[in-house]
Amino acid sequence: MQHNFLKPYYSIYQRFGCSGELYVNDVLVYSFFGDRTQEGGSTGAVPINNALLESGKYKVIGRMFPRFSNETITEEDYMSLDFHVAEAEGPLGTMKKTRYKFHPRIEQPWDGLSENINYPVFEIATEIEVELPFVLDGWQNSVDLSKMKEEKLFEEVFAFYNQLYLVMESHNVGKYLELSKEKMKLQEKAFYFSEERKASFQKGAMQIFGQELQMVPMKKDELRIQVMGHGKLVRLVRLDGTEALKFKSPDPENHSDIEFEVKLHKRDAKKGLSII
Repeated sequence: MQHNFLKPYYSIYQRFGCSGELYVNDVLVYSFFGDRTQEGGSTGAVPINNALLESGKYKVIGRMFPRFSNETITEEDYMSLDFHVAEAEGPLGTMKKTRYKFHPRIEQPWDGLSENINYPVFEIATEIEVELPFVLDGWQNSVDLSKMKEEKLFEEVFAFYNQLYLVMESHNVGKYLELSKEKMKLQEKAFYFSEERKASFQKGAMQIFGQELQMVPMKKDELRIQVMGHGKLVRLVRLDGTEALKFKSPDPENHSDIEFEVKLHKRDAKKGLSII
């Protein structure tokens, strides 16, 4: 469905009643893992402009996994995805007033997954078409990392993550923001950040680092590598599916650890990895 928005803002409203992942354009945009998935679920809007990069048709995949401590998906587990677009240009409240569904909802079979089949994973998928007023300089033309030997790639990625871990452990927010500037620049264009919004983004990071929280230890044998973005992006993730980089929660009884999702790419073969 076409729109006449000056600054279209695309999002997916997710409802996860299980562990799961959400991919757009073969890029992970949301995940829900760890002990927080034992009961209840996750709901909320996931902005996706930064994963789309330009106008076109894109595959969206919702991947269901068993809840924490379960081995298979049960018939009670669920996932649904709604697709929204809104106008970001205008006074406060414009997005809420203009938001509409541009694509039909997708969800797991309406009567639940069969209780007679033990699903270790279940996918729901669709194709969406979007119109954007920009072409972002993302990872489209970056090095195809899937062609590298996995062991060598893992060592490179771990070395970068370890560098970032030390920056976070020392609560050096300035260095963290410097290492993240390529990603920030892309997000600023994708989501039409005003100067006020840019300042707010940096202030949020400073507030998190300012708490001087402890890092959750990151051990090499407790991590696995994920290549995505049609081979152009890579990340490390813990074996339980949670992020490799995270601060310990200041209130563990009521809140989960503070996770940092980091994707890397190589602009060209001569350049090292960088956050995107």
